[in-house]
Order: sequence, then C-alpha cells, then structure tokens
Amino acid sequence: MTAETLYRELNQIRREMTEGRDVDDAFPDDDPGAMVDRVRALAEGNEYPSGRPVGRAGQAFAWDQFDAQLLPRLIGKVEGTLAGTVNTAGIRATFIGAKGDLAERTRMFSDQLLAKRPCVSISITGNPRRLFVYGHSMAASLSVLVHLPGSPLHAATVTQRTALMSSCSDAHRLARSGDWVHMAGAPLVPDADPGCVLLPNSLRHLEEPLRRAGYTEVEFVPVEQITPAVIEAVLEHAVPAAIHCSGHVLNSAIALVASRHGMTVRLYGANGKALEPWAASQMICEAATSGHPYLQGLIIARYATAALQIGRILDEDRAGETLNDRE
Repeated sequence: MTAETLYRELNQIRREMTEGRDVDDAFPDDDPGAMVDRVRALAEGNEYPSGRPVGRAGQAFAWDQFDAQLLPRLIGKVEGTLAGTVNTAGIRATFIGAKGDLAERTRMFSDQLLAKRPCVSISITGNPRRLFVYGHSMAASLSVLVHLPGSPLHAATVTQRTALMSSCSDAHRLARSGDWVHMAGAPLVPDADPGCVLLPNSLRHLEEPLRRAGYTEVEFVPVEQITPAVIEAVLEHAVPAAIHCSGHVLNSAIALVASRHGMTVRLYGANGKALEPWAASQMICEAATSGHPYLQGLIIARYATAALQIGRILDEDRAGETLNDRE
C-alpha cells in the first residue's frame, strides 16, 4: 500500500502541474468570500499570496517551497492511507521522513530497529526538482524501507513510471493497470543489449577499460541520480549492468529490490560478494544501527558473469590507485 500510494501521489503532483484547473472548477474551498478576496487582491495589484516575492524571486520561492513540502506531502498521504493499520501486536508503525535531516531520520530508523518496533522510512534519492522541472524520469526516485519485528526488511523503489516491491521471498511490480504483478524473480525484459552499461559520473575514468571489455555504449549520469537511473535502465529496460556508487542507508532499498527482482547484486572491492535478498536486508539493518550509515558500492547486473567482469575492472582500477599512492 505504501509503494502504490507514493506512486499515485507522484503522478497526481505531475497532473496538477500539467493539466491545471478547469475553468468550471470552483475556487478552493468553494468559499464565495475567498473568491471576493482574490478578485479584490487582483484589482489592487496584489497578484501573489502574502509573503511571496514577485518576479524571478517569487518563482524561486515557489520551487523552494515545493522542495520543502514534497516529502511531508507524500508521507502524509501514506499515513492517511494506512491510518488505523497495526501489526499483530497492535502497534502502529512509525513513519520516518517528513521531519528532520538525514542524520536525524537515520537515528529514528536505527532506534526503531533496535527497539523492534514497526516503522516505515521514506527517502528521496536523486533530484526531485529535475524530475518535475525538466521531466527527466531518471532524475529522482523514492526509497522505502519497512521494518516489521521478527522478519527481514521489506523494500520498495518508486518512480513516476513504476513501483517495485520486494521482501526476501517475493517480488511485485505495479502494472499500468493498477494491479500488482507477482514476479517470478527474473528480469522484466528477457534480452538485454549486451554492449550497454551505466555508471555514475565519478567513474568516467573507467570508460576505456569497459569499452575494451565489450561495452560500446557507456552511459554516465550524475552521482545523485544513479539510483533512479538504475531502476529505469536496468530493472525496467534492457541495460545489462550498472555500477551503483556508495550511498546512504536510507536510500538503499535498491539493493534488496534489485536482488529479489532477478538481478545479481555484488559488492565491489577486493572481497566483493554477491548478495542474496536476506543478506541485503541484513546489510541494510547493520549499516543503519552501526553509526556509519552507508553502504559499499554495488554492481547491479542481469548476469553473474557481467557482474564479475565489471567487478574485476573495478578491482584492477583500485589496485592501480593503491600502487600509485605507495609510489
């Protein structure tokens, strides 16, 4: 319900921006007094709400307000949808994301895990302003982590185009029809384009080694947008592999979701290993409660062979960096 509510609300925000208000619709609250006040304000030249600057400053103010209100709006919608829902012990879940900075929200999530209390963490990955200003579907996504005492984590990733949900045993995808499809644990698109790979901008120096390995189409995205880009390109379309840089634990739902949706998820580094869904859940919980709430970089690929090949390229690059440091 959480993932579906978030998906629908993201699209509702988009509709509000693109479709506008019908001329036959009443003014907000259907209040004749409010209509009179608005007409009077326009007649007096006060086109903007009280407190809003005019011109360019007013436009910047509007988008700053949008950024500040997005997560509270989304989480408020989820709380309304799940109002009255309790676990088997009769305990309501705590919703994390509407208040506090990243560090404060991490502490809240950690406290709930350690206290074995149900909670839902919702975090934005990427740049939501680029999503709504430019319409770039790979600009932002939502990372959802759900803790139910006595079981591994549930996770979901939500974009404007899709919602993917996973536990350690099941994977579901929200279809365009609005129905949840129980996935078989295999990639959505059967055949990937073998020459494509996706990387964050910070790894541009790996382009030549990857081309020599047969990846003729190397796509780069800003570091902050790597999660929504992986969802769009690898999980939803036909890119066979991506390198996902280290990220904050509250933004890490992609690790569990990709693993259960048929991808090989491999830690990169000298001792990199493939992560099964239960291991991804455990890794997220340990990072959240360890005082160092970050995950290692990941290789997310359709095939284990591709993950190993890219892993070797990364390891060779890191070994070269170490050698240069020693010299």
